[in-house]
Amino acid sequence: MTQANNISSIECGLGPGGTPARASLFASGIASEGRPKTQRTKPSILIVDDEEAVGLGMSEILKDEGFEAAYALNGTDAVEAMRTKPYSLIFMDMIMPGMNGLEAYREIKKVRPQTRVILFTGFFRDAEEVIMQGIKEGMIDEFIRKPYFADEIIRSAKKYA
Repeated sequence: MTQANNISSIECGLGPGGTPARASLFASGIASEGRPKTQRTKPSILIVDDEEAVGLGMSEILKDEGFEAAYALNGTDAVEAMRTKPYSLIFMDMIMPGMNGLEAYREIKKVRPQTRVILFTGFFRDAEEVIMQGIKEGMIDEFIRKPYFADEIIRSAKKYA
C-alpha cells in the first residue's frame, strides 16, 4: 500500500497491458463493510476578547483539548469571522471598546443564529445591565467570570460546542 496526496493505493493485481492495477481509498479509509468512514470534524470555537493574552490563552487551552479555536480582538472582527466560518461556539467578553459583546452578539445572530454563546467578563458591576439584557435576549448559554480556570473553559466547550 502506498500513500500520496492524502490518497492511499493498494496493489490489486494486474491491469490492462500487465501493469499493476490500483484501487484508491480516501485518506479516511474504508470501513469493514466497504463504506467510507466518516471523519469527525473538530468543533470550532471563537474567543472574542479585547485582551490578546486572553484570546490567545483560551484558544491554546481549547486546541490542547482537541478543539479548533481562533480569537478576535473586538466585536467587529468577531462578526466578520462568523461570516467566513461557522463557529459552533463563541466565548464572548462583554466589555470591549467599540462594539460591546451584546452588540456583537446581535450581529452574529443575524449571520449564524444557531451559534451558542458563553459570556465572560471581569467587570461584573459595570456589565450587570448588559448581562441582564443578554439574558432577556437569550444570548447567554452560560456565564464565566474572569479570572477563569482552564477546567471551566474546557467543561463549557465540551458541553456547548
